[in-house]
Amino acid sequence: MFMRTGYVVGYAGLISALVILGIAKLITTLTTLSLSAIATNLDVRVGGVYFMISRVLGPDFGGSIGITLFVAQAVSIAFYTIGFTEASFDVLSGVMSAELVETLVNAHVPEIASSLVVTGLFAVTFKGADVAMKAQYFVLALLLLSVVAFLVGGVLNFDAGLLEANMTGDYIASDADEGKTLTFMVMFAIFFPAATGITAGANMSGDLKDAGKSIPSGTLIAILFTATVYAVQIFLVAGSTDRGALKADPFGALQEMSIFGPLIVLGVFAATLSSALGSFLGAPRILQAMGQDKLMKSFEYFGKGSGPANEPRRATVLSLIIAVGVIWAGDLNAVAEIISMFFLIAYGMINLSAFVESRSGNPSFRPRFRWFHWVTGFAGFIACLVVMFEINQRYAMVAIAITSILYFYLKKRDIQTNWGDAKAGYIFQNTRDNLLYLETAKFHPKNWRPILAAVSPDPLRQRRLVQMGSWLEARRGLYTVAEIHASADPDIHERLAYRKRRRDELNRHFASLDMVAFGEVVVVDDYNQGFATFLQSYAMSGLRPNTLLVSIPDALDVEGRERFRDTASILRAFDYNTLLLKPGELALEKTQRVIDLWWRGSRNGSLMALLAYLMKQDRAWRTAKIRIFRAVPEAGAEAEARSHLDRLLTNARIEAEVNVFHTEDAPSRFIPERSSGVADLVMLGLSSGDLEDFPGYLANMDSLLSSLPTTLLVWSNGDADLFA
Repeated sequence: MFMRTGYVVGYAGLISALVILGIAKLITTLTTLSLSAIATNLDVRVGGVYFMISRVLGPDFGGSIGITLFVAQAVSIAFYTIGFTEASFDVLSGVMSAELVETLVNAHVPEIASSLVVTGLFAVTFKGADVAMKAQYFVLALLLLSVVAFLVGGVLNFDAGLLEANMTGDYIASDADEGKTLTFMVMFAIFFPAATGITAGANMSGDLKDAGKSIPSGTLIAILFTATVYAVQIFLVAGSTDRGALKADPFGALQEMSIFGPLIVLGVFAATLSSALGSFLGAPRILQAMGQDKLMKSFEYFGKGSGPANEPRRATVLSLIIAVGVIWAGDLNAVAEIISMFFLIAYGMINLSAFVESRSGNPSFRPRFRWFHWVTGFAGFIACLVVMFEINQRYAMVAIAITSILYFYLKKRDIQTNWGDAKAGYIFQNTRDNLLYLETAKFHPKNWRPILAAVSPDPLRQRRLVQMGSWLEARRGLYTVAEIHASADPDIHERLAYRKRRRDELNRHFASLDMVAFGEVVVVDDYNQGFATFLQSYAMSGLRPNTLLVSIPDALDVEGRERFRDTASILRAFDYNTLLLKPGELALEKTQRVIDLWWRGSRNGSLMALLAYLMKQDRAWRTAKIRIFRAVPEAGAEAEARSHLDRLLTNARIEAEVNVFHTEDAPSRFIPERSSGVADLVMLGLSSGDLEDFPGYLANMDSLLSSLPTTLLVWSNGDADLFA
């Protein structure tokens, strides 16, 4: 108001200055609508903006904003106090010689004075919020007197000719601004910080009798009041002061316009002290709230309050230490810019919080404040981002980087809280919408992903099967491990108890292997009946399993082989991609593993190549070598077959070593010759006929499979296309 507004009018002109004011107030109004929606949907306690963001977006988002806001508020105490001291020295310079002023500066008198002022503000704040707020009334009275002084002076000095001359912009730099590029956006960046500070009341949330009522009404009235004062000031300044004076010395011009110049100086004192006192009230309460939430061990000490009003005195002492340290740190212009960015990030996150709450569709989001819509929340979030980068791209990136580092640190700590946040609801709503879309969307092979289900009577005894499924899915699709448990116990309570116990065991096993999988347990009378029922019912809209993985029972397991006869029939009936695993030993210490694909045709070959590619995305197989073998019965056909496979791999964008050879031997002989002792995983294709008479096929293949390492028998339903 005292230092920026006249300067902006001088360069931008009356019309553009009013537009700048309107945009700035629009952004803060949008943020206030979001703030009000959250405040009237929660029982808002101590912590203000931190409390609200953490309860909506979780402790990681809330904590990263809370830490930066605490630091920003604590540092702001020093900046406002330094502004007060500099204004005082400007006044004193009029009655002191330049040599004396220089002597005082060299003796660090400004720093000493600032430290004393901060200590005085600390003493007022330390006594309690009620004492500090009483002091604010006195400061406010001085500020209002100052405003009246320049507004009355503006009316008395109004000149229609000056108003006409100052109507449009003039971005030619004055002598004081030589070398600066001055544009509309530069003027906006200069003015916008004057419109911030809207969370000062919200940060006192723990001291308000009815935060849900006071925060919306108080903040909106504050915006309306200040917008009116700024608009009238801009109009009167443009109509009573020469453009050159506004450019060169806007503060002096405001004093000249005023009916009593010293009141303008008192206004600057009041504005800086009021802001410093507001920061002294807000910063400790943010830190106290984070301590009470046990966000970090080091914060818990500051969570303890004092007295019946639960005053954050420990956090107030820390705020004093930070403020005094900043005062003595020297030139902090860059830090000041970053601090402004922290406030804007906080405003953006307020808007994002309200947007997430609204779009989540949670029935619990029932704000009493009715003037909010998710569109205003999203618009406010985007506006804050745009303003950050318009003000200063470099500092915007630095502030975002610092906040992001804090966010990922807190997220990694996996903070446990006793409150629910809206992120899960937002994710649920979007998941619901996407599932409905997938249900009706036309499938294209380009979008094929493994939605894999590994099914077993006892997955914990078939750990190689469970691990193989994880490698094949490679965190690119969805992976379910299903236990079909046949039980003779008819008691449903016993069955459900077993189901819960086994699901917990499965999830612990997944966690121990850093595996992402869903564990399911079905307790049934008969295994194959349960298997068929599971395949019929296990689905969620467009996310039905498309690939099944089962383990082939050992040849010595007569009962398992008998049961598998019906299992194979069920697999064939459901027309899913089918993977039959013959487990084998894996040399975990090998630096480079080998995957062998035995090519018989493009249908199964496409799925095998895709699965091999997916396995290479896993850390354990990242350096694996893929070898593709093809046996041709006709002599002289090798070159054409090799050329064909080379073209296929080029079009498929997969790296593999191609091996084509002529042989008249049986597969049981030439496959082990090339894969046994070399490959870690072998993939062989299955025909539809092989599946239909699987017991007969398995009887013929037992000798081959027994001579191979870990082997996958692959049957593709044709949905997976290597060339999509």
